[in-house]
Amino acid sequence: MEYSAIALVLIAGLLAYNEILALKKEIKNQEKRLNQLAKLTGHETLSSQWISDELKEQIIQLKRDGKEVEAIKKVREQTKMDLVEAKQYVDNL
Repeated sequence: MEYSAIALVLIAGLLAYNEILALKKEIKNQEKRLNQLAKLTGHETLSSQWISDELKEQIIQLKRDGKEVEAIKKVREQTKMDLVEAKQYVDNL
């Protein structure tokens, strides 16, 4: 009896985990589409990847000071960019 209850809970947990992963993937796709729409319609400030001029200056200063890792962290904190996107952004400044 106990083993069947444990197995049932384990199966339910795995199904929930699988569903959460699928939802996270769908959210990421929706964010990308919204960002593309914001850029196409000229509303880049609505994009989750938008960076203010003030923040951009801070990032440039960090990069000049040789603190590229901190600059990348700051970009990631303020946007929804992943590590590769944030690094490319900092490298292109």
